[in-house]
Amino acid sequence: METTFGTNCPCYEISWLWYAVAVVIAFGTGALWYTVIFGKQWIKAVNYECKCGANLSKGEECKCESRFPWEMIFQFISTAIIGLMYFFLTQLSLCMAIFVCIAFAAWTKSMLKFQIADWKRYITLALVDVGYFVVVSAIFILFAHL
Repeated sequence: METTFGTNCPCYEISWLWYAVAVVIAFGTGALWYTVIFGKQWIKAVNYECKCGANLSKGEECKCESRFPWEMIFQFISTAIIGLMYFFLTQLSLCMAIFVCIAFAAWTKSMLKFQIADWKRYITLALVDVGYFVVVSAIFILFAHL
């Protein structure tokens, strides 16, 4: 059986303008989510320690050289890839896109439990991270329908 994409490829159905807008909105949502909205709770639950040894969850100040641009570029690319997945999936099946969102969020947080013994930290991280993932997934699924 020969497989060809031709004009039946879901990428022809994607509005690349709405995709770009959704990526920027999702990235901006993440910036707000992990700083202004849930930044303190997330840092504390992650127990974030810098390369310089400063434990940010305990309020210690980081003296590391900033890695800001590279980390943000990586996050932007990751957001764009997840968005593209949703734009393709939504074209194929809305139910499939929603199922993937739920399955991926559950799998990610179940793997995290093996790394964090403290239930309070785990639940905080799970709520913040899964909440963000669901919000971003909803953004991409909604924009894929425009």
